Amino acid sequence: MYLKEMRPYQLADAVARGLPLLVPAGCIEYHGPHMALGNDTYIAEELCKRLDERVDLVIAPSFEYGATGYAVSGPDKGTIDIDNGAFEAYVKSVLRAFLDLGFQRIAVIIHHQGMDGPLALAFRKAAAELSMERPREQHGLGWWGELPPEALPGAFGHIRVAPTILPAAREVAGGDHAGLYETSYLLAARPDLVEMDRLQAGGLPWFCTRPENPSAEGTAELGERMFAAMVGAWEAELRGWRV
Repeated sequence: MYLKEMRPYQLADAVARGLPLLVPAGCIEYHGPHMALGNDTYIAEELCKRLDERVDLVIAPSFEYGATGYAVSGPDKGTIDIDNGAFEAYVKSVLRAFLDLGFQRIAVIIHHQGMDGPLALAFRKAAAELSMERPREQHGLGWWGELPPEALPGAFGHIRVAPTILPAAREVAGGDHAGLYETSYLLAARPDLVEMDRLQAGGLPWFCTRPENPSAEGTAELGERMFAAMVGAWEAELRGWRV
């Protein structure tokens, strides 16, 4: 189910049943001449969509914009970079709102720059701060130890920030920037947003031509295998998540 499509009674039922809320997060960034600027977000969204076919859950609207640091290009090629301070404040406010809705398991699924990049760090920082602030706001000073974790919405692991590729999927699913792997993911998820013939021109960026994972070798078949591994790993994660 998609949060923005739900009616109030459906939301109330999802919260009462303790369904997890998945939050896809990516960015708008140059991914070579052959791929959509929103590639990272599309990959996270596709993973969530496939999980929804196997697990009862709710999918939140995606975080489409995030910090890129203009690492691979400037605005001239479509990259958007968001001020870290402004983004961190926004992230925390939105996560707080999800907790206010009543969700007890919130999984932010990142496909951009890894868990130590500014995008993931913004979510991790917000989750850490909320895990202390929410219980204090609801139960006062000295709240730790007075109540069990399940009575403290927002505390102790109610928000998880993790990559699309969990450790259990790494033997099959690979990561890069617009190379073999990301090209294959998007070919599997949104083939209409990939133009492989663009790779035949000269002057390609370095990340499209690395010998070990060239973009031109990407296939939908590889993308499907990697998505299957990622979905399996995330399904196990969600089914084993207790609060």
